[in-house]
Amino acid sequence: MMKNKRILLACLLVPLLTACSARTATNAANDFVIGAYGNAEKREVEESRPQSQTSSNNTRKDVSVGIFSAILGALSRTLNGD
Repeated sequence: MMKNKRILLACLLVPLLTACSARTATNAANDFVIGAYGNAEKREVEESRPQSQTSSNNTRKDVSVGIFSAILGALSRTLNGD
């Protein structure tokens, strides 16, 4: 239950932190999805190896990477003037 609240809070805060425009919110959402998907894909490749160790909080890590990607993407676009 607490995990769902954190995810919901993150989904609400990321667009607010990046700005109010629809384009900026779309960019943040894209950054989030790309970051989370990339992390999940990398993790799946690592877990397919025989010596790998599985973790019980994979979704939490994927969400964290997605949020981090969205924040960095927003900062990057702000600094580059896009």
